Amino acid sequence: MIALIHHHLRRGGVTRVMFSHARILRDAGETVVIYSGEPSPEPLPQGVELRILPELAYSQTADTEAVETLVQHFRSVGDETLLHIHNHSLGKSPAVTAAVAELARGGTRMVLQIHDFAEDGRPTNLNSLLRALPDPGHTLYPHSPRIHYAVLQARDHKILLDAGLPPERVSILPNVIEFEADLTPPASPPRNVLYLSRCIRRKNIGEFLLWAKTCGKEMDFATSLIPENPAERPVFDRWAALAHDLKLSVRFGVGMNPNTSFNQVVSSADACITTSVGEGFGMSFLEPYLMDRPLFGRDLPDITAGFKTDGIRLDGLYETLPVPLDALDPDFWPRALRTVNSYRATLGCHEPLAPAALCAAWVADEQIDFGRLDETAQAHVLRGGYAPDLPRNTDPGLRRHNRAILQTRYNPATTLTRLRELYARTRTDPAPPAWLPPARIRDAFSDPARIRLLRT
Repeated sequence: MIALIHHHLRRGGVTRVMFSHARILRDAGETVVIYSGEPSPEPLPQGVELRILPELAYSQTADTEAVETLVQHFRSVGDETLLHIHNHSLGKSPAVTAAVAELARGGTRMVLQIHDFAEDGRPTNLNSLLRALPDPGHTLYPHSPRIHYAVLQARDHKILLDAGLPPERVSILPNVIEFEADLTPPASPPRNVLYLSRCIRRKNIGEFLLWAKTCGKEMDFATSLIPENPAERPVFDRWAALAHDLKLSVRFGVGMNPNTSFNQVVSSADACITTSVGEGFGMSFLEPYLMDRPLFGRDLPDITAGFKTDGIRLDGLYETLPVPLDALDPDFWPRALRTVNSYRATLGCHEPLAPAALCAAWVADEQIDFGRLDETAQAHVLRGGYAPDLPRNTDPGLRRHNRAILQTRYNPATTLTRLRELYARTRTDPAPPAWLPPARIRDAFSDPARIRLLRT
């Protein structure tokens, strides 16, 4: 049996991956069970059982009773069951992290799939782990011949290798790209531009609004979702108010209506856009091409390098959007330095970064990338006269090229082969676990050149 395990099954990337894996494995004849800390708001794949363990749900502590319940349950399902656990170390539940460590000590076969690192722009999550776990160095990142790590792309693969993980214990497992729909052909030139995203901080909504302001009446813009997490609402509400004040042609949450299908939302768009400054896998760079929509916006080379190696062309996306320094609000640099030093302290770097070092990392030719700015600075720039040249590649030949590669290299059959290969790597004799030093993971994200204020 294969157990796919996560804190919840709410709409989002991890749930989509789990459901895709469940269907692929089920169709291959495997017995698949999904574990969640709460009921699923969406129907599960047919023939796949859902088991709810409340101890898997989000929490801020490593409650001893919850840890023991999880360990006892997953030991009881037998050694023939493989545990495929998603985001065990993200900091959403230190109890789950501690339970995984105890299961590792007992020789349980596991695949630990990391979609995101707590150390990568999630200081609240990381602090939750460090406070709740008495010995993070022997809890966060266990490894043994019976444990295999799965990551989404080459950047995260390198981070684990650099931290000391043996190469035979980690694999790149790209997401399967599935999209089957009869969509209305897009208008040309495009009129309606859709951001298939929730309006959370790392999605860089200020830059999305910059597109709407720069394009003026030429195009209308929309996002598919708005935040459900109350902690994200104040930032979103400020962006919504600014869009209203500037009279931008923007609609938020066009996919939130339960009577509107995903296909209807996509059919209403002539192009897609991404302005995100942080992604796990980068589905937003690929899905538009299966939808026969051009893609505008920001490239993230750390994330997209593997796509380009596979032959995907992301022509027209930009890596930076330079803003003249004199367009910034006067308090930006002191505010940025305080934020960066506070964030680096969370990662264990307690020596303050000098102002000159931050400028050296962020400034080139008296300009700074718009994606480096915080919301206050972005709003100040939006209210000013800054109007960048925004590239828009609508070549249908590029879309056909990318779609053909996606259908060949990111399909269910390829994913099944990858899953079976990494599952097979856990079928070895029991051995006591070793541990990756957490500081080695944190160091990978402490370089100021990697830090963006929207992720602190």
